[in-house]
Amino acid sequence: MVKFWGRCSGKLWLELTNFAPNETTEIVANLRGISAKWAVGETLTASKVDTANSFDGPNMVVPKPVAGKLQDNKLSLKLEPKSVTVISVEQ
Repeated sequence: MVKFWGRCSGKLWLELTNFAPNETTEIVANLRGISAKWAVGETLTASKVDTANSFDGPNMVVPKPVAGKLQDNKLSLKLEPKSVTVISVEQ
């Protein structure tokens, strides 16, 4: 699932969710009308879909940096299993 968040300060924000519990998913998004310079963001995932942070384990789910590849006005990105990723595309 991909959500378009909108443009803000010259950036395009995308939220991408990979619902597959065990499979990496590669997406390719056509960025027509945008001269993208770079695409970076963060992803959240864990070993189990119901993993949560707690006082005993405060770092079970932490954001990890990700970067998309830009080529020919397209953004390609690999999404980890059971993950939520937010990407900022700089124009």
